[in-house]
Formats: sequence, structure tokens, C-alpha cells
Amino acid sequence: MSKRFKQWITTATAISMLVAVLVACSSGGGAKQGASSSSPPTTSPAPSESQATATPPEEKIELSMFYSDSGLAVDPPDTDLSDNPYINIVEEKANVDLKVEVPPYSDFPTKFNLMLASGKLPDIVHTYMPAEAYKAAREGAFIDLKPYYDKSPIIQKYITPQMMELAKDPISGKYWRIPMALDKGPQGAGIYTRYDLVEKYNDGKWPESVEEWVELMRKIKKAEPNSIPMSTRAIGDYVFIYGGAVIFQMYGAAPYGYRIQGGKVIPNVVLPEYRAAVETMRQMYKEGLLDKEFATTDSEKWFTKWNNNNVLFQWNYADQLLAGAAYYRTQGTDQQKTQKFEFAPPLKESPTDPKYTVGAQAIPISDHGLYISSSSKDKDRAWKVIEAFASDELREAIFWGKENETYTVKDDKRLPIADKMGAKERTWLKSLAFIFGFTDGQDAQVAVNEQLIGDSTYFNEVQNSIKMLGEQAANVGLGAPIGYVEPEVVAKKGPEIMQAINKFTVKAIMGRISMDQFDKEVKAWEQKYRAFKYDPLQKFIDENKDQQIALGYKMAGW
Repeated sequence: MSKRFKQWITTATAISMLVAVLVACSSGGGAKQGASSSSPPTTSPAPSESQATATPPEEKIELSMFYSDSGLAVDPPDTDLSDNPYINIVEEKANVDLKVEVPPYSDFPTKFNLMLASGKLPDIVHTYMPAEAYKAAREGAFIDLKPYYDKSPIIQKYITPQMMELAKDPISGKYWRIPMALDKGPQGAGIYTRYDLVEKYNDGKWPESVEEWVELMRKIKKAEPNSIPMSTRAIGDYVFIYGGAVIFQMYGAAPYGYRIQGGKVIPNVVLPEYRAAVETMRQMYKEGLLDKEFATTDSEKWFTKWNNNNVLFQWNYADQLLAGAAYYRTQGTDQQKTQKFEFAPPLKESPTDPKYTVGAQAIPISDHGLYISSSSKDKDRAWKVIEAFASDELREAIFWGKENETYTVKDDKRLPIADKMGAKERTWLKSLAFIFGFTDGQDAQVAVNEQLIGDSTYFNEVQNSIKMLGEQAANVGLGAPIGYVEPEVVAKKGPEIMQAINKFTVKAIMGRISMDQFDKEVKAWEQKYRAFKYDPLQKFIDENKDQQIALGYKMAGW
């Protein structure tokens, strides 16, 4: 699975798995495929006139399907995946007997590739490996689904034309898959903060400048010497993400990223704002505000400090806050149950153009998708199966369950039974959200978390801060260009490029080199890597600027 894919689960379950989710989260499961402005003629058979309706054909037939459980293990394990209340909804809608094969999650890539190599494909395929699927499709394995999509209001309800464009094969221009939506969850990213510390040491007033944030950390450290106001959470080659990203983000200069300024792609590491962020962290390290172990603090160590040493903030995604707040209110220690978590508002005194300091929108589709094989015995009926996976009945069953079993109704409002709705035996159902996506069902998730948090004032504060990030993200647009694939030779050097940044940045923050030496090392990095890594991206954006902006990548016009 793409490392960018986030494992989406019911919020009640997410509460018990928060630490694992926070370790794994990323910018949100975007597809790597691009979109062409042209639409070549299709060679697929035209769909019949009845395809857009939900009326099942009269004759029941047997169809086969291969899909991934997306890491959501079935419970109980002996559940018949070809005959259960949820797959039966699909079978009834499409009037089929669906025989499914679901390999173990760890075996899926191998099984999928072997299946493609054999040429013996089931009628319907679900996979999160679009590169391999598209290659096989161009060789005749799958059909173009656009003619079906164009006549299907059922699918169009969840998959917009923009989403289809994002899923288009950039080489052939064909639409081999119906992508999974990934647009329902909270959007954006920001400074995920212990607001109770802001209340305690700053009278509840949010800092309005970098200097005020540093001053707040000084107050915390002075009052509680064992505090570690800022600590990083290193993951692989990423040292300055999550806990380590906050100051850099305030300056609009995340270490491993870039900005587009005046139409030019500029790696953040060469910006004056990057240097200023390093100087700020250098001073914080000297004063003991920044964790002395910041360069070697892994996730396990970081969460210990987060829970016990008054770590003030981290940079994280909007979807992580509500479940986190509910987790600490229900699963934390007595001390943790009094903690408050909110996203901080943007700085009023920003050291750079504010648009570079806020989180962007995630690409609204994931790598997941449904395909119909060219060898399918009945392609029209296979499409009916795909439409059935977008049915209201299935969505209701996956995300809400049944009245009086997983929720009750009072005064026309649904009230979740939290332990039932988030029960282990329901977790796997999201693996069937092939169309809706793992981020759908927000109404149910929010209702569960509202119930678990209990305090309506605090719940509303959390929700308002999440809404604020969404508004900021909408102004910024998508966070990555659509269809750009980094040259393989560049991608292979990615770890080397990042490690070089880490090396001179860590040394400068710890005072092991002077800032003049830091400048020289940055210059050497720029001469060695800037053109190599960023010229291909610059070329892509220059050639596709208008198209990228139209698809939602507003940064292309910055």
C-alpha cells in the first residue's frame, strides 16, 4: 500500500488505536496518477440504457471478485466473505451470486501480481496498486469505465468528474478504475496544541507570533523544570516532522518540501525563512526548551514525553484531533483526562507569507479502485455490482449499523451506542467502502466522539478548530501536483538528499557548527541537489500550469 495511504477506521476504534494511527498518518492516500485535458475515444462497449438505474436484472448470475481487506482483518475470522449481511446487500442490488477472494493483507501484492501475470482475472477487481493495474490495463486486462460512469448518477453521487480526472491513466488517457473517494474527512493540517497549557500559562490567549510561542515555552519550563516544551518524533529519514516540524511550519519552510514563488520551485532549505527557523530552534535548544534528544527521539519515546512532560505541540492533520481528544477523555490517566487539545489559529505576526504556513487539501481520491476485467462474462452486470457498492443501504450498514443495535433515536436524532458501533466485529466493514472511502461516515464518527468527550463546550472548541483548518486548506488547494511522477533516478536519491538536510540542520541547532558554516553547507547542498531534484518538477509545472490549477493545485499559480 502507498505509504501516503492513511488507515481509516471507525472513530471509536481509532480511539483505542490512536498512537498507531498517529505514527502511520501522512498527507492522505492520494493517487499518483495524473490527468490529461484530452479524452481519447473509448473502445469499450457502450453501456445499456438501464445501467444508471438501481433495478436489478431478472436473471441471477454468478460473478467473481478479488479484493483487499485493506489491513482490516475480518472478525470473527470464520466470516464467509461471499455470504454475509453486507455482501448480501450488494448481491441483492445487482442480482448476482458474488464469489469473492480476499488474500491475507500481507500477501495481497504478491497475489495480485501473480493474478495479473496469469491473465486469469475475476469479473471485478479491487486493488490499491494503480501503477500495476494500469500497466495491465494498457495490455488489455481491464476496460475503460468512463462510458459507464457517465450514465451512472449512483456513482456520480460519490465520485465527482474531478475525481475521475485525477484517476485517469496519464499514458493512455483511459479511465480504468472507479477510484475510492477520500474527501469526506477533515482537511488541512496545523499546530496540534495542548490548549490546557495555553490556558494555564498564557491565560488562554493564543500566541500571535513565533516569539510569543517561544515565550510560552519559557513559562512552562520555568514553572515545571521537568517539562520538554518541544520534542521531535523522528520516523525513518524524517527528523523534522510532527513534533519537529512546528517551528519550520511557522516560517513556511518545512525541511523536506518546497514552495512555488513567482512561478519558481524553490526548495525550502535554501530560503531565508529556513535559516531563521534554525536560528530560533538553536536558541531553544540552548535554553532547554527543545528536547536535548530531539535528533534521536522515535515515536515510542515521543509519546512518553507527550504524555508526561508537557510537550506543547506537534504538527498534524485535521482528522487526528477529534479522535485524540476523545481518547484522552476516556482512556487517559486522571491527569490526562483534564488535558485539552486544539489546533492553534494562524499567527497574526507571520515571518513569511501566511499562505506558506498552513496545511493544504489532500487529493480527494486514494490509490484504491474498482476495475472490471476485459474477460468478464457480463460487464454490464459487473458494473451493477460496482453501483451496488455505492448503495445507501450498504453505506448505512457500514457506518451506522442498525437501530437499537448500534444506535438509538431520540427526538429525531441518532445517538450512537459507542461500544457497539466501534466493536471489533464492525471494524472490518470499512474494507467494503470501495466507493464511499474510509473517510466517509463522518456523521457517525462525530456523534461517537461527541458522546465520548461529554463536555459540549470543549467538543465545540475542538470542532471549530478543525473547521478553521478546513477553511485554510480550501484557500490553499491541493498540496501536491497531479500526475507528476518523480524520475526514478531522483527518487532513489531521496534518502540521501534528506539525510544531508538532517545532518547540517541538526548540527546547527545543537551548536556544533556556526551559522556561517551552516550557510556553506546549505550552499553545497543546493549546488549538488537543487537542479537534480527540482528541475524536472519545474518543467512539469511550467508545461501543465493551467491544467494543474484547474484540477485544484492552486500553488502552480503562486
